[in-house]
Amino acid sequence: MCAKVHRELMMKIVNAEQEQWKEIKEIYLEAFPKSERKPFFVLKHSVKKGKAQLLTAVEDGALQGFVMVIPYGGMVMVDYLAVSGQIRSRGTGSKIIREVCRRFSGQKIILLIERIDDTAGNREQRIARRSFYFKNGFTSSNIYITGHSGKMEVLNYGGTVSLQEYMMLQRYALGNLMFWFSKMKPAG
Repeated sequence: MCAKVHRELMMKIVNAEQEQWKEIKEIYLEAFPKSERKPFFVLKHSVKKGKAQLLTAVEDGALQGFVMVIPYGGMVMVDYLAVSGQIRSRGTGSKIIREVCRRFSGQKIILLIERIDDTAGNREQRIARRSFYFKNGFTSSNIYITGHSGKMEVLNYGGTVSLQEYMMLQRYALGNLMFWFSKMKPAG
């Protein structure tokens, strides 16, 4: 227990620095399947324009992971949360998501995960991901989405989001053209 507390005190969650983008991209490409990734320049552009915030987890000068959030209208979308494959399952992701919940307390925090599917090749990974978020205080909104990324479930923290709020948030996050290309719609 003492080692975990010490480690949390050593890890800092801070705004991304320009020199970290190369490492961020490496973690991004490793952590997300191609169908769930936006072109990397879109992430950089969203941060540069102030639409999104990119926070990094740094320990002893080394990048451990990152989270990209998009605040909008009393909601915050966790667009991407990733931890370096070299240190997964050591509590870094929980530390990052707790910091997001702390920084945006009083707002609804929303994210998408792959829907549990018994026939999926990564079924166990999907279950583990959902369990991770539930362990960190998230709940299902009972909203299911289909689109370019596949079949997804909307999770929330700090209040339940409606389908209309979620779609409004996604349209803002993606922009009208990319929202249209995403083919995002409620799942039946």
